[in-house]
Amino acid sequence: MEYAYEGSLRQNLHTISQIDWKDKLNLLQCIVSDLHIIHSHDLIHRDLHSGNILLNSFKSAYIADLGLSISANIMSKSKYDGIYGILPYVAPEVLNNQPYTKASDIYSFGIIMWEILYGKAVSYNQKLDMSQLCFLICYLDLRPAVNNEAPQCYVNLMKKCWDKNSEKRSSAKDLCEIFKKWQNDESVLFELNESKSILENIEDSYYENMFNGGSKFINTREITKKFSEMALLSKEIELIDIPDDS
Repeated sequence: MEYAYEGSLRQNLHTISQIDWKDKLNLLQCIVSDLHIIHSHDLIHRDLHSGNILLNSFKSAYIADLGLSISANIMSKSKYDGIYGILPYVAPEVLNNQPYTKASDIYSFGIIMWEILYGKAVSYNQKLDMSQLCFLICYLDLRPAVNNEAPQCYVNLMKKCWDKNSEKRSSAKDLCEIFKKWQNDESVLFELNESKSILENIEDSYYENMFNGGSKFINTREITKKFSEMALLSKEIELIDIPDDS
């Protein structure tokens, strides 16, 4: 087993945000290369987040904690009342009580891309309870905030990873090739480096540290039930005949 000299990615996000973009791309390639190996063995990680990524250095990492990993074939035939995870990293289809797939891991990786871009742990507004937040993620496509100055090539790839339609997400293999190519693409590196100072000034509209700690049980069956209740209530409101004051 490798020794994580620098601890977890989550513990070092601010430091990572300060390193050269070529090293960030190498770090991302290391992470997604590990994910590709997991997927190539027909396994799904199911709990991928920055706390489960350990750093050999600030430009080299590996994925840890495979305790929740499962065969993709078994997963497709399984039914569960819930999952263990950290909410912002969980794909919308999983929150909607659908089986985990390799594409669900890619969604989690997209959130990690956001954290590396902005140098902070992902979070959402604390005024929302879990059901409300899940509803917004699943049905209104709520995702972490991205400012207009962020490098477009990176943002496009990140958004592809967290696309609501799991079939549109990139594969780990494709992502690995992209990050490898970008490390030697001067135009891409120029765009990424130009954005570095601007990204440090992003408005901190999301509460940090909301999802500190390890993975927790998320009752997706109960959440799906509440989704149905919300949808029914919404339809009932639409049917109410509001008198015209005029």
